[in-house]
Amino acid sequence: MNTKETLGSDTASEYERLLNLEQLRVVKEADGPCLVLAGAGSGKTRVLIYRTIYLLERGVDPSRICLLTFTNKAAREMTSRIEDKLGSLPEGLIAGTFHHVANIFLRRYARYASLPHNYVIIDREDSRSIIREISKQILPEKEISPEVIQALLGLSANTSETIKDIVMQRYQYFSHLIARLETIEEAYNKKKRELRVVDYDDLLSFWLKILTMQEPGEKISEKILYILVDEYQDTNRIQALILYQLARKHRNITVVGDDAQSIYSFRGATVQNILEFPKIYPDAKIFHLPTNYRSTADILNLANSVISHNKYQFPKVLKSVKPQGIKPVLVRCYDKHSESIFVVQRIQELLKDVKPSDIGILFRSRYQSTEIEIELNKLKIPYVIRGGLRFFEMAHIKDILAFFRVCHNPKDEMSWFRILNLVKGIGKTSREKIVDSIRGKDSIEEILSSDGIKIISPARTGWQNIKNLLKSVIEAKKISEQTGIIVEKFYREYLYANYLDAEQRIADIESLKEISGTWQNIEEFISQTSLQEHYRGELKDIEGNIVLSTIHQAKGLEWRIVFVIGVCAFHFPHNLSQTDPGGIEEERRIFYVGITRAKEDLYITYYLSDPRNYSYRKSLFIEEIPDKLIDQWVFD
Repeated sequence: MNTKETLGSDTASEYERLLNLEQLRVVKEADGPCLVLAGAGSGKTRVLIYRTIYLLERGVDPSRICLLTFTNKAAREMTSRIEDKLGSLPEGLIAGTFHHVANIFLRRYARYASLPHNYVIIDREDSRSIIREISKQILPEKEISPEVIQALLGLSANTSETIKDIVMQRYQYFSHLIARLETIEEAYNKKKRELRVVDYDDLLSFWLKILTMQEPGEKISEKILYILVDEYQDTNRIQALILYQLARKHRNITVVGDDAQSIYSFRGATVQNILEFPKIYPDAKIFHLPTNYRSTADILNLANSVISHNKYQFPKVLKSVKPQGIKPVLVRCYDKHSESIFVVQRIQELLKDVKPSDIGILFRSRYQSTEIEIELNKLKIPYVIRGGLRFFEMAHIKDILAFFRVCHNPKDEMSWFRILNLVKGIGKTSREKIVDSIRGKDSIEEILSSDGIKIISPARTGWQNIKNLLKSVIEAKKISEQTGIIVEKFYREYLYANYLDAEQRIADIESLKEISGTWQNIEEFISQTSLQEHYRGELKDIEGNIVLSTIHQAKGLEWRIVFVIGVCAFHFPHNLSQTDPGGIEEERRIFYVGITRAKEDLYITYYLSDPRNYSYRKSLFIEEIPDKLIDQWVFD
């Protein structure tokens, strides 16, 4: 290989110019089992890229290097930068996501997994269609949706736990369905075999299966000389088992990650994989990358203090290459509304000197951004929601609003169709008959008192239930009370049957109840929520906006200025974490990730009450911060 086409005539000095001493050690010395603890903003991607180039320049056959990432974007970034440095991407280099690489090996060794060599990978929608047809024969209509069943099967596959274990540990409200879910799982697997197809989760399961078999397992582990893994803290149980089998021959496995950024347990990831790596490989080398190129020293001092309270971790202290900067600001607000006023007013001041895209507003849970969205819309300040919809665009919020809309305007056919689509027993034909009968009525009272629609019995029962519900809604006086009736008498059951994140969606609706107190009546409520949707249409094509994001969605990103909002007890840490083993530590890691997104300025806000007169206190995580590390403001 001509090194003049790669890193320059003097390769060694070029590495020294491009890498710091800690990074250089990894690139040159990461033979055998190696754990690279790469702190936030420490250049871990650069290390993996140059380690790969280093191996290639020393004559390692590209087909004996396996570079594993978590996203297609990360894989493209790494292979693109390797190609830029070397002039072309070495032929045979195995690089991509776990699922992509699994497919490569399954094609070669399909017969060992009892698969045809020409098996087809089905997408999520096709998988759901198969599950839907199977579940029709086994479960009552709409008791649990195909989407939820699919998610449960996926969690089972990725955690190597049974359906029963998954349900009992995480979703006990489905415990009465365990036997039938197991029957569906068995029938689903049988159907896939008949169709000669595999789904996304099967790729990892079958890869592990062939790796644990003597002949193909030995061939594959003999072939792969070097394994490099990105974001190891995000691996699940089955991925860790795959890596162990893959490395069993040569044991040249380098995993790069940060236990302090392990925040995806809800997807099946486990922080234990990275924490237990030195136990699995007692002779493992442990490298530390503590140099942070993103944040000021003041922000890192705060981050270091926050994460130091976790018991189960690798001790770490991030060091900044930047000047001291200004201290992070902790802002106490009177209530949730005043918090939103503070954030938006501060942003208006900041926008005199910075671009909108320099600002990120981060939160633990989606519902926490509602009031800030409303204030930004009022002032026509452009923003985007990263990885999701704006508050009033979310399906469950639109479902609740549909009930108010038909009460306000009984001729709103779109809202009627939306409501009826949620109801057990009401199919397409019955929906159309009901809406057709509504067209001749002038008031909601006339609709609710009428009868005589010729529809089948299940649909008739469902329609009567909706009429009774709407009568209760109309009788209630306050919008917040009306919302509670919709949820408790009907919508909660629907959410649990259709979404694994039902609790999160209910929290969003609770946020809707909170802000509803700012409007006098249903007419004003409907008018203002409609305007929120209209603003989205105006702003959706504008680039360079302020970003609103959950911290989970913001991982890997950075902004010059960051607001971490709603850091109150019961919200952050999340209330559900109190009973989850390891829950508080993961919540603290989420807070740490939020803090380390900031490059120069960091604002952390909390409030003391909400419109329902609930009292709050600042989060445990704020109480743990020494006063000397922050400036404290009060905004009432």
